Amino acid sequence: MTAGERSPVIDGHAHSAGEFCFGEEIVRRLDELGVEKVVLCPGPVNEPIKWPVPNLASVFKSRGPGLAGSRALRLTAGYVAKRFDFADSNAYVAGLARRFPSRVIQACWVDPADAETMRDLGARHKEWKFRALKVHQCFQRVPSDSVPMRELARFAGRRGLAIFIHLYSRREAAGLMTLAAEHPETSFVVAHLLGFEVFAAAGRETPGNISFDISPPSMTPRQLVMRAVAAFGAGRLLMGSDTPYGKDNLKEALALVRGLDIPEADKRLILGGNARRVYHL
Repeated sequence: MTAGERSPVIDGHAHSAGEFCFGEEIVRRLDELGVEKVVLCPGPVNEPIKWPVPNLASVFKSRGPGLAGSRALRLTAGYVAKRFDFADSNAYVAGLARRFPSRVIQACWVDPADAETMRDLGARHKEWKFRALKVHQCFQRVPSDSVPMRELARFAGRRGLAIFIHLYSRREAAGLMTLAAEHPETSFVVAHLLGFEVFAAAGRETPGNISFDISPPSMTPRQLVMRAVAAFGAGRLLMGSDTPYGKDNLKEALALVRGLDIPEADKRLILGGNARRVYHL
């Protein structure tokens, strides 16, 4: 980005639920906070219900709750599966992106192990033009270094798509490093800095096509973000809100990044420059 270009602010992770359920409300909130775009995936249930999340960042001040939250989420998988239809929920987000193409960037939630999903994915991408693929290992029990994930990585790489992944365990974090190293043409974004200790132990050996989402502010303490900056550099972190899972998430996420003790240029990268690069916006 040259000095004359406007520095974008992009919410790199939100869901079409709660206050972000309806397009007009999404745009109003983005405008209110000076945010250019949002990378949006299904709720998974697209309802205007708000989901309060306690401020766990104030408890886990240096590391956040981490993968313990993933284990808790998997306990809800059966309940969510009864209410969540991939096709309908992805079509809903596609409709929002079609109505507000300059503001809403679709992330399509997929199950790589589902043969029907993979068979139709090319047609869905041609129709919806999504910029990312969302994989959630709490609900889709597909190992990071499995054959289905390799097929998804090849699909994404050929089309310039990023894979946004919510990891379940340290083993899956290690598996993702293997997958990313095998597919350097594909960008991967790790949700919520999950598996941070695994990646941090690898340090600069972590494949360069892996970036990290630092949402939500209620579960990602400032100290953890600073540790991530030290481990990977600001050029690999993406600001996200994880709206609606929390209160005033986007406002708090912006305040978190702007309050970091790092150069302004690094803040601009985290606030949107990195998302623009990773998602080819």
